[in-house]
Amino acid sequence: MSAPPDPFALPPPSTSRLRLLFLTVGAGTFFAGYWFLVLARDNWGAANRACAQLPEVADFLDCSTRILVLQALVPLAGPALVAVLVLLAQVAAPSVITLRYGAKRLEPWPVAFQQTVEAADLRSPPVLMLSDRGMLPWMFTYGRRPHHRIMLARSIRSYAKTDPSMVTATLAHELGHLRNRDVDRTYLGLFAVTGFALLAAVPMVWSATTTLDLAPALAVAWRTAVICLLVTTTFTAVIRTREHDADLRAGQFRREDILGLLSTGRQEQRRLLRLHPRLDERLKALRDPGRLLRPSIAEAVTAGIAAGVIVTELGVILHTVLPVPPLVAYWAAGFVVAMPVTGVAGLGVWRGALVRPFAVGRALAAGFAFGAGLLVGAILAPRTSVQWSRWLAGAPDQAAVIGPAQIPPGTAIWMAAAILLLTTAVFGWLALAASAWLPRSGPRAWRYAAPFTAVLFGVVMGMWFVAARLAASERWSPQSVAALVITPQVAIVLSALTVIALLALWPLAHRAPFYAVAATVIAAALLPSYLAVSTNPIQVTATVRQAALPDSTQAGAICLGLYISGIGVYGNPGDHAARRRLGRLLRAADDTLLNEIGEMFLRSASTRSQDLAALAWTAFVRRCDHLNRYHDKAVSDLPPPFPTEGW
Repeated sequence: MSAPPDPFALPPPSTSRLRLLFLTVGAGTFFAGYWFLVLARDNWGAANRACAQLPEVADFLDCSTRILVLQALVPLAGPALVAVLVLLAQVAAPSVITLRYGAKRLEPWPVAFQQTVEAADLRSPPVLMLSDRGMLPWMFTYGRRPHHRIMLARSIRSYAKTDPSMVTATLAHELGHLRNRDVDRTYLGLFAVTGFALLAAVPMVWSATTTLDLAPALAVAWRTAVICLLVTTTFTAVIRTREHDADLRAGQFRREDILGLLSTGRQEQRRLLRLHPRLDERLKALRDPGRLLRPSIAEAVTAGIAAGVIVTELGVILHTVLPVPPLVAYWAAGFVVAMPVTGVAGLGVWRGALVRPFAVGRALAAGFAFGAGLLVGAILAPRTSVQWSRWLAGAPDQAAVIGPAQIPPGTAIWMAAAILLLTTAVFGWLALAASAWLPRSGPRAWRYAAPFTAVLFGVVMGMWFVAARLAASERWSPQSVAALVITPQVAIVLSALTVIALLALWPLAHRAPFYAVAATVIAAALLPSYLAVSTNPIQVTATVRQAALPDSTQAGAICLGLYISGIGVYGNPGDHAARRRLGRLLRAADDTLLNEIGEMFLRSASTRSQDLAALAWTAFVRRCDHLNRYHDKAVSDLPPPFPTEGW
């Protein structure tokens, strides 16, 4: 009979769910920062009107770019403010709790207490505090490392005489929290949830519903409600899971006492949310720790939703701020989010391999759930899932609205299938990698697998979200989107990652030939597909919807044509003749800046400069946006459907 898995060979589930909690709180505070500092402010229009009056294209671009960069950065103040208040609360909490309960040091310790604390083998033993007030719960741990404290009710002395095993078992459970080092992190999570509710969720819903019409108010309210639900359920999962982990830790040095406590203890009363698992659940987990180590589908879905929101928001910020191509910006956003995602969903798959080395099916289900969560997060993201300029004149529109209605049905179905397939493949690879390396190197192999897994997550999320932005801003077909994103350089990166992932499964070749053959077949199919897409520019040109240029040189007619048709009708990025025709039209327009932009298009066509063409497209799109929203004579009542500047 094989030995039961060690639940602490890898970071326990409570650690992963704390990371997930911080991820969901970050997603919500991003939303709050964007609402209060961008959408709810009415001074952006005046700043943009000042830019629209500048006579030179370079000055106009510099001025409008400064505004966009500022609008991209100021939402970071939301997470920053909550973080500052969380840290202040963390510093003040121990003293406040001590004063609230009128607690004093328990001296001297009863012999049973002393023996229990010594058995826990802690580097820094806690201080036992005795409250002079009645309280529930009657024992809990608080403080900051390394000065932790355990609060005891004043009735503890009588219980120590009448039922000493219950007292020592409860003390062992609290010491289990200290062994897990989850006390500081749990209080951080509690303060983060409280700060999010008080500083973001409640004020944002109140502000939106009292200042906006019904449609935009509902757009804010239901997104906030979903994020609040995620934060609440994740925090509940953290508290419940940390109780299991503390039981397991205490069971390492007081197993019989913990079993007795859970067999005869009093069940927590059911409220709206149960913060402690049922006693029978705790008993089952203590007897079979493997129950806690299986990959969680709900955890994967929640991680996907939070990651989808943050990658969408952070991708727009980095693309606006950094002078890099959109794909590089979204890769960077994907890598930032992939690190905590790897520590949540990825670690869950690796941890599950401790129980069943070849439990690939549940890992694949978790991967599918994570991909579904990303789709929900893309729709939920406040910055890019709503066209706020329809209701708020100062709202920036440089980010594509990637809701389902903005993407052609065929492309939307293809993209949904692609992200579900990719995330399922990454999770499946992760399960196989765990099966390959855990028997050889033990749990420490996770230190080496985690960085590469984060790279895989980052590449997948970054590429998919930039593709979604392209598909939403123009009526591209699936083939065109793939060809625009998977360039020859990107194909080399994807091929290299596929080869490395395949080599990482080499130890399975002898122990599990079937899995090795399956991985080889998949890799053999992926490698040529990267190259086929990247070397076939016809896929883009064949699907571009050609349209005649407006027969008027009025700026309103030109921009209206751009609004209705999008930039795709003016030719693909390599069509120099189309840029030359557009340049001649803009040079004859009745707007000074459009004249200069037309000259830029003509120079880019004659020199075949893609960089100059990208700059001209950015100026063209942005000038039409300003003429529409910040000019005395609006050219159209239609909101611009083409916010991907520079493509």
